[in-house]
Amino acid sequence: MSAVSVRLVSAAVLAAGLAFAVPAPASAAAGPCAVGTWKLTKYKYKSHIDEVTANAKGGEGARLTITKKSAAYDFSRAKKVVTKGVVEGDAYTVTDVFKKKLTFKSGLTGKKTGSLTLKPKSATGGATISSWLGGQPTGTAKLAKNYKGGLEDPFIPTFGQFTCTSKTLKLVLEADGPGTTIASVHEYRRV
Repeated sequence: MSAVSVRLVSAAVLAAGLAFAVPAPASAAAGPCAVGTWKLTKYKYKSHIDEVTANAKGGEGARLTITKKSAAYDFSRAKKVVTKGVVEGDAYTVTDVFKKKLTFKSGLTGKKTGSLTLKPKSATGGATISSWLGGQPTGTAKLAKNYKGGLEDPFIPTFGQFTCTSKTLKLVLEADGPGTTIASVHEYRRV
């Protein structure tokens, strides 16, 4: 299975209507806690989708700027993201390199806890993802085009529950469905 196929499986499952762990409605306006510019310090992703498992980490240095109506990623200082897993009994390693910038219109609820929802069809920017399966390149894609076409990447989830302080932000996505469990955690420090 290629890196693109692994990514398609993940995207298809996310789009198929999994049961997301969504908190009760948060308070109306978002306070200043999540709004600002953040630097990624730690990323972990784990999934089990039928006979496909994936464990990813990396991407440190990526920046996320959140306003009440938008979320913008800057990958110019981001480290590579490495995913290791098993597809139908065969082990694989996918290395992804993200570059440039990507912006979404978004919704933000809550103050110190709440949710961040990206609007995929609003994606703009020249950000790219280049992938290698093992040591072999599998291609480069434009992220805005992918999101507008319904193909999401686990490193940039379109929904996350957040908790934050004046210095830290933690975004979490957990999803369950038939034969599927997904969990991703992004930890940021305010820039």
